[in-house]
Amino acid sequence: MEGKMPKRVVLLLSAVLMVGASASRAEVILQYFNTDYEELMYKMPELVEVGYEAIWLPPPTKASGGLSTGYDCWDPFDLGSKDQSGSVKTKYGTDGELRELIRVAHRFGIRVYVDNIMNHRAFSVPGYDASTPIDTYPGMVPEDFHLRETEEGFYRKWDNVADWSDTWQVQNRNFSDLIDIAQETDYQQNSTDNGNFGQSEGDSIPKISFVRHPDNPEYYCHLPGGWSGEYEGDHVGEYVGFGSTSITAQVIADNADFYSEDVNKYLERAVRWLVAHTRIDGLRLDAVKHVAADFFGRRSGDDKDGYGSGYCGQAQIQFNRTRGFNDADDHRDTVFDPGASYGRNDLMMFGEHLGSPPPTGDYIDSGMRLVDSVLHGFLNGNLGMEWGNLSGLQYEGGEGFAWDQGVTYVKSHDDDYATAPELQFALNLTRRGLPCVYTDGNYQSETLGESGGAFPRHANINFLGQWGDDRIPNLVNIHNHFARGEQWGRWGDGDVAAYDRVDKRENESMSDADGAVLFFVMNDNYADGQYREISTSFPADAWLWQYATGGGNFYYQVSWDQKIKVITPPGGYFAFSWRSPEASDLWSGGGGHPITIQENGSDVGWFSYEREDGPDGDPGFNPYGVVDEDATDFAYTYYVPRITNPTNVRFAVRADGSAANVLMKLGGGIDINGIAHGGGDMRDHPPGNGGSTAVLEGYESIDFVHRQYREKFAAAAIERNTIGPLGAETYVATIGSAGWSTNQGTQAEVSDDNTADWLQHAPGSVNEHGDSHFWPAPENAADTNIYLWVKVGYAQQINKMFVYYTTDGESWPEGSGGETIGDAHVTELHWATNGTPDGGGTPDWWTCTLPPMTNGTTLRYKIGGYFEQGEGSWSIYFPNDEYSIYNKKSMMGVWERSNLDLTDLSYYLHNDFDSSSVVTGLVEGFHVVKARAFLQRDNQASIY
Repeated sequence: MEGKMPKRVVLLLSAVLMVGASASRAEVILQYFNTDYEELMYKMPELVEVGYEAIWLPPPTKASGGLSTGYDCWDPFDLGSKDQSGSVKTKYGTDGELRELIRVAHRFGIRVYVDNIMNHRAFSVPGYDASTPIDTYPGMVPEDFHLRETEEGFYRKWDNVADWSDTWQVQNRNFSDLIDIAQETDYQQNSTDNGNFGQSEGDSIPKISFVRHPDNPEYYCHLPGGWSGEYEGDHVGEYVGFGSTSITAQVIADNADFYSEDVNKYLERAVRWLVAHTRIDGLRLDAVKHVAADFFGRRSGDDKDGYGSGYCGQAQIQFNRTRGFNDADDHRDTVFDPGASYGRNDLMMFGEHLGSPPPTGDYIDSGMRLVDSVLHGFLNGNLGMEWGNLSGLQYEGGEGFAWDQGVTYVKSHDDDYATAPELQFALNLTRRGLPCVYTDGNYQSETLGESGGAFPRHANINFLGQWGDDRIPNLVNIHNHFARGEQWGRWGDGDVAAYDRVDKRENESMSDADGAVLFFVMNDNYADGQYREISTSFPADAWLWQYATGGGNFYYQVSWDQKIKVITPPGGYFAFSWRSPEASDLWSGGGGHPITIQENGSDVGWFSYEREDGPDGDPGFNPYGVVDEDATDFAYTYYVPRITNPTNVRFAVRADGSAANVLMKLGGGIDINGIAHGGGDMRDHPPGNGGSTAVLEGYESIDFVHRQYREKFAAAAIERNTIGPLGAETYVATIGSAGWSTNQGTQAEVSDDNTADWLQHAPGSVNEHGDSHFWPAPENAADTNIYLWVKVGYAQQINKMFVYYTTDGESWPEGSGGETIGDAHVTELHWATNGTPDGGGTPDWWTCTLPPMTNGTTLRYKIGGYFEQGEGSWSIYFPNDEYSIYNKKSMMGVWERSNLDLTDLSYYLHNDFDSSSVVTGLVEGFHVVKARAFLQRDNQASIY
């Protein structure tokens, strides 16, 4: 292992040659618990490879001890920076490490959500006795809690909730012995009385207001006077931002009335500070049912979505302030539609509510989604059961919250029970909605008596493909390709559920067949496969690829009556869609990667580092099956390209013949093509503000280079011609020594109208014009030009030919499309003459000159010729017939961004619109490069 933080820029190649779209989808959230911030930073390349686009972290705030998971919150303004509650760091790290983790995640295009505790504090009671201070919790006093007052003037907790069907108990007593905050509020979000404080349960007192942080001006963001526009009709002062030098302790002291707050306003300011200080992208709100819904935001009225009051409203206002978004008229639209066509411009909000009372709808109306415990309970009670019935699951939101209101999950830090988890994941990651995958990083926690078991719960989920089980990574990939648009129910019965995903938002007038992007079917009968004939939106005779792990990857042709007729395997599922653009065999056959990087005209080198699973994980952790000397050490060595001269960089992408276009993303989304857009933003698809879509966010247009038909490689005997470099005939000569040797081509390959029938090159032979195929002979070729001749059948069947060669005596010549792989060189051949001395005849002769080589040089070479498509003669193969499917991988299109100076790139540090976050030049460390290749069908632009 060379080290965790490499010098210079290291770029992780992520070849995402996929079906493209400009329509919306939601990301897959990875709930990543029990792992410290530093390790999470180094996990980012692995997470982005799988395709996770958001992570949900445990509460980052200081709790009642340094080993606490964080749910017993102590101080919301301490993220691991103060020596209090027994430590400076939290369980997971320091304030600085958290913010660096978020910065790194954003550079990888991964959003960060944090668990947020607003309804309670820890177990200690302020003012419990004479030796217990009333400000045990910084900025708070006993009157901010639901507490019993003793005759001596001390305080005690009320009992825990005893009757969970009693809303008053749920919201005014403690749960799990945690001390309950008094967040009572009325419809207008103005604080009211503390409704459970005094000597008898149910007593009330007016809420207390005071200046809560007189010595911490950095915790405030408004100056007295002025109108911020953040509340409708509420004078809140001039917004200057947290940490402004305009706010001082003296300013606070001189304006005590302005800075005085009750507990509700204190909590709102705390969440604003959290959003501004960390630049998080969302909040998972803990135990929301224990707080009245009005505390979170306005629940009714035509303007409720744009109203900035309440806990959620204030957090959304701060998100816009901090990140530069300008959607003041609606703070909730992309909470409920996270993949909206204009891009994400709100703080994601989702709450934990484990069942009524109070009604779940009140919290959704206040501006949040809810973790979908309803669907989770249904699946646990039905999947794999004889009495179970899947009917209903085929519909959007079936058996759970509506698609735009829930966050689906299989396991969580609170709940590790899941029946048929593989089917739950398959359903959640393909149905319409916002799905979540849970992991503890394979750091299994010990049992805590108060929580009824281990806490956080053990995940036992192969989120990176541990133990050779790639089902979750495969489903994340399917989700990112195809889980978009509406969900159209197609079938539901006791064992089988099936649905289409249909997305016509790019062009509402397109047919259902053109809008179809996924057909999914699952079978929860673990004893037998289930045959069904199910209608689909995909057109009759469509050739679809089966993408799901476990069912076998194969093409299936939709029947004449527009039905899919298959036996779904026992306890399994199928996911069918059009075949995405793939890597071209012309390039991958020679060992080339779909995305390649060069610096100063040469391929970049590689950097190695270790990837490691947690101590309770997979001893043989190695999801890609790379060479691993120790298969029991929980780790494997991985290699990524390393750029050391970043001032002249070229990114090239090669895809098969079905790719109509390619876009590229560097990091979370950086301008790499220098194209200016309206508003001064250089990014093609920036987030939010109407500048992006969920699928294209961060991607940039790059330059088209060329597209070619099948490349045929020459042989001495034409029956050994091959398509592509894999197995192509390779010639070997030693300069200064007589003779040649030949690694013969493997087999003959069929030709079509756009491929030469054959190419012949036979060193030692002489052509019809008296020219040797290789001249002068090797023994006479030292320090002189070398001439090669190739015979082509027939005339004008190709228009490009190249010789790929090496001279180092070690490497073999690989290349295609006129470019080389590895250490090879390339020289172009040109048409010279027809096949006979008088200029007649249909075969063509092509020739080139190789540069002089010294005596003893080992020359290895192979020769390929192809027809390069030209202007007006593009042939893009849509994979919907046997011919196109067979031929597309032996074609190739090339796109690039060249002459790129990585030290001169300006980008938004957090991928937002805040001008203060713009920096220049990539920082050292890991960055991800992705490419999306697009299909095109029936003149609909990039509809898949």
